Amino acid sequence: MKTKKIDKEFCFTDESVNVYGYRCLTSGLLLDEVKKNPIGFKMHNRENGVVVRWEDFRIDGDKVYAKPVINLSHPEGETIVSEIENGFLNGASAGKIVVLDASDEKHLMIPGQTKPTVTKWFPREIS
Repeated sequence: MKTKKIDKEFCFTDESVNVYGYRCLTSGLLLDEVKKNPIGFKMHNRENGVVVRWEDFRIDGDKVYAKPVINLSHPEGETIVSEIENGFLNGASAGKIVVLDASDEKHLMIPGQTKPTVTKWFPREIS
């Protein structure tokens, strides 16, 4: 398999409220679970196959970063490398989140949050 590691960090999660109205605490992220199979798809589209593997995970405050290794054997691999290197693709997000624990406690909620705070979790993929 041909790959290309991109020397650019992507923040794939933080403690902000997501589009679904809940938030995931960084302190509850089981990063070892992510590292067991750190894969991703373009735009979370599983049907098109794995296009990225994530490496060099780093936590800074509530933000979690990683660097992508692009699968050049994938039909979209070269295009994704180009999109990243040319600044057209500059975001990543956690997907297929496995929630192991959550809380409705008000002291854990922040403005704009309408659903529980996820306190123990991991994503099955990062796209």
